[in-house]
Amino acid sequence: MSSFELLAISPQLIISLAIVLQMLLIAFKRSTYLIQSFTLASILLAIASSVFTLPALNSQITLLFYLDGFSFSVMNSVLFCSAIVVLVSGNYLKISHEVHDEYYLLVMLVTLGALILSISDHFASVFLGLELLSISLVGLVGYLRDRRQTLEASFKYLILSATASSILLLGMAMLYAYSGDMSFNSIEPHYVSSAYIDSVAVEPGKDFKFLAQAGSILLLVGIAFKLSLAPFHFWTPDVYQGAPAPVTMLLATVSKIAMFTVLIKFWFISNQYLDQTMLSVISIIAVLSMLVGNLLALKQNNIKRLLAYSSIAHMGYLLIILPVISEVSIELAKQSALFYITAYALATLILFTFICETSKSNQSTDFDDCHNWQGLFWLSPIQASAIVFALLSLAGIPLTIGFIGKFYLITSALTNQSWLLLASLVTGSAIGLYYYLRIIFIIFSQPVNRESSSQESEISINSSLSHVLLFSLTLLLLALGIYPDLYIFI
Repeated sequence: MSSFELLAISPQLIISLAIVLQMLLIAFKRSTYLIQSFTLASILLAIASSVFTLPALNSQITLLFYLDGFSFSVMNSVLFCSAIVVLVSGNYLKISHEVHDEYYLLVMLVTLGALILSISDHFASVFLGLELLSISLVGLVGYLRDRRQTLEASFKYLILSATASSILLLGMAMLYAYSGDMSFNSIEPHYVSSAYIDSVAVEPGKDFKFLAQAGSILLLVGIAFKLSLAPFHFWTPDVYQGAPAPVTMLLATVSKIAMFTVLIKFWFISNQYLDQTMLSVISIIAVLSMLVGNLLALKQNNIKRLLAYSSIAHMGYLLIILPVISEVSIELAKQSALFYITAYALATLILFTFICETSKSNQSTDFDDCHNWQGLFWLSPIQASAIVFALLSLAGIPLTIGFIGKFYLITSALTNQSWLLLASLVTGSAIGLYYYLRIIFIIFSQPVNRESSSQESEISINSSLSHVLLFSLTLLLLALGIYPDLYIFI
C-alpha cells in the first residue's frame, strides 16, 4: 500500500494498533483506570487523525474500501459515540471489584468493526467488519454475567445475530454468482456483463436477474435484522433491557450508524433504487417499522424497552431516503440520512448517559423504569432538562436537531414523491409524540416523597463528568437545531 492509502485509513490503523497495545498493557499491568484512559486517548487520536484522510476523499482505497464525504462523517460519528461510551462506562463499572480491561478491549473491537463498515464497498470488507462488530457485541451484551436478564439477552443476540449473518452471507453468495465480482459497483439490477455470461455459457436474462433480486433481498433482510427493522425486530427490546446500559448505548448508536451506512452505500452504489421489486420491499419494511415501533412503545414503562421500540421507528424513518427518482436526489438523500442519524445518536447518548450514571453494574437491573423519574425536575433540574430536550428531539419538536432531521427527511420524501412513506412518517411521529410527552409529564410531576433524601440520592447525579457530558451534548443538540449550518457536510 502507498503512503496515500495508509493515511486514508489512518483512523482504522490507529484503532487496530491500539487494540494490540491494549492486550500488551493488560499483560503487563491490570488497571481499570489505566485501560480506560488509554482507550479514550486512542479514540481521540483516531478522531484527530481523520484530518489526514481529507486529501483522499472520493478515492478508492484498495479493492475493499471507498472513502467519500459521507464515509468521513460517519467515521467521526462512530468515534465520537465510542468516546462517550468509554467515558460513561467508568462510573458504571467502578462499583465492581473486578478489573474491566477486557470490557474496553471489546469496545475497541466494536469501534474497529464499525469503522471498517463505514468505508466498505466490497462484500469481503463488509463481512469482516460485520463479524468483528457482532461477535464483540455478543460478549459485551453478556458482560455482567451475574444478571439473569443479561445472559438471556446475550443468548438471544448471539442466535439471531448469527442467523442474520448467515442470511447476509447467502445473499452475498447469490450476488457474486450473478455478477462474478464482490464489489458493490459490479451489481446492476437490470443487466449482467456479457463477458461473465460468455464465461459461464448461460443464456442471459431471467436466471441472472432472479439471482440478483434474491441476493439483494436476502442482503436487505440481513441488514434489517441488524437494524432491528420490522418484522425482524423481536430481539431488540429484550437485548436493550438485558444488556448493561453503556453496551445498550453502544448498540443503539455505533452499531446502528455503521449498519445503516452499509445499507445506503449498497443501495445507491449498486443502483438498487432502479429495481421496482426492491423499492416495494423497502417500502413495506419502512411502513411496518414506523407503525409497529411506535405502537409497541406506547405501553412501555421501562425506558430501555421504550427506546428499543422507538429505535425501530427511527430506523424506519431513515428508510424514507432510499426511494429516489433520479441521481440528482441521491446527494440530498445521503445528507438527510446523515443529519437525521446524527440527531438520533445525540438524543440517545443523552438519555443513556443519564441511565448509566443512575445505575450500577452490581444492581440486578438498571435504574430505567420511567416511574423512578417521577419529579426528577424538582430534584435534579439540570439532568431533567437534558432528558427533556433529548425526548423533544426524538419527537421532532422545533429548536432541536431532531426537528431539522425530520425536516430533511420530509424534504427528501417530497422531492422523490414517496407519499405512502411520508404519510407513515407523519402518523408514526404523531403516535411517538404521546409516549415522549408522557415521560416528560412524569419528570415534571411532583415527586412521591419530595422531602425524602433517599429518593434524591437515588436518582441524582453527583459526577461532575456526567454534568459536563449532559450539558455539552444538550448544548450541541440545541445548537444544531437552531443553526443547522454548523453541521458541515463534506
